[in-house]
Amino acid sequence: DKLNKKDADKMNKSYLKQMLTYINKVYDIGEKINSLKDKRVKFSVKNSTITFIVLFGFMLQIRSFNRLDHWLKKGKLKKILPENTKMPRIDTIRRSLSNFDLKGLNDIHKHIVKTTIKNKVFRNGTIDGLKIVAIDGVELFESSKKCCENCLTRVQKDGTTHYFHRSVICVTVGSDPHIILGQEMLEPKRDGSNKDEGEITGGKRLIKRLYKEYHHYADIIVADALYCKATWLKEVISLGMDAVVRVKDERLNIVKDALALFKCREADKEWIINQKGRNYTKIKAWDEDNFEMSDSDIKVRFIKFIEKIHIGDKVEVKEGWIITTDKFTSVETLWKIMHKRWDIENNAFHQLKTEWHLDHCFLHSPAGVETVLMFIIIAFNLMQLYFFRCIRGFRKKGMLQIDIIEDIRDERFTIEENWKNPLFINT
Repeated sequence: DKLNKKDADKMNKSYLKQMLTYINKVYDIGEKINSLKDKRVKFSVKNSTITFIVLFGFMLQIRSFNRLDHWLKKGKLKKILPENTKMPRIDTIRRSLSNFDLKGLNDIHKHIVKTTIKNKVFRNGTIDGLKIVAIDGVELFESSKKCCENCLTRVQKDGTTHYFHRSVICVTVGSDPHIILGQEMLEPKRDGSNKDEGEITGGKRLIKRLYKEYHHYADIIVADALYCKATWLKEVISLGMDAVVRVKDERLNIVKDALALFKCREADKEWIINQKGRNYTKIKAWDEDNFEMSDSDIKVRFIKFIEKIHIGDKVEVKEGWIITTDKFTSVETLWKIMHKRWDIENNAFHQLKTEWHLDHCFLHSPAGVETVLMFIIIAFNLMQLYFFRCIRGFRKKGMLQIDIIEDIRDERFTIEENWKNPLFINT
């Protein structure tokens, strides 16, 4: 993925130039933006201009469309758009996104993911040679006033109705870069507002669709305790993949049976990690196969972990349980997978909400909500790929994403007048 030395020298250490050249050269973003259909009847501003402005805004972690409006009014994007480009008003952008070419936008997302697969970004797996993805639901935003026909609803204790949108997201976990493979919006007619059933039905649709698009995109799909259901495990197995699921409900028969069995014997495996002076973690694992899920003929492996975390003189004990359809992976790797499931929280959802403002209502219309979500996902993926595939030693050098993004924002003003944005050169 890395640019050759000649290209890199041309960048003159400018992150803005380097980033735009990289996403255009490796992921054809200029060509893809220009291929989007324009659904507007009358328009004086090009669709490619609107698409670039919105995508670039999200890549720079724009907080709201009011902020984008300020950038446009103050001419803060002029130097990176072709000369004499007619600039849109923010109302034009909002109207365009409410009736956008969503299929075309999804195609751009698929092209980026397929290119990462073709370029063997995950050829060494993400955890111990295995490709691991996590799946989870995320609430985008809620309101007690605004609603649309695709809103899910819940009634609060005080009787007020809250409207919200929710999506199920699939992300690679373990090693950098963390890429969002896809999302599935939950809909009131298909999924209802019940968190459990709604999220699982959305999750099943998502993993099946991803299989059609990318085939064997993962070796293991890891999920939280909500997915501890035979129907979910069957769906994952049917795609030729394995499931790892956290277990929390002590009332389940499988939990009672496993814990009773493990009580009578010593741990099957013990090991120590993070040994730094007096700080270390000692892990014990009990591992048994052929437990039956209730109301199902599926047999799973149940593993109990006990961690003793030693920090100086303090000792903290934690216990965790997982079930898995995987019969061969070592308990050490499964322990890592169990912990790395939090990557979806820390490196995806937490980042998307705090830095990329996923929980802000940029636009509230049936198509607009999903369009904005897809723009944010594409922007997030492109920036993760740029940080970890284009900038040498990004993680090793302890560089911060927020610093690079701030530098790119600043470079909009210092970039020379005659520089041409590569995304618009051939369009």
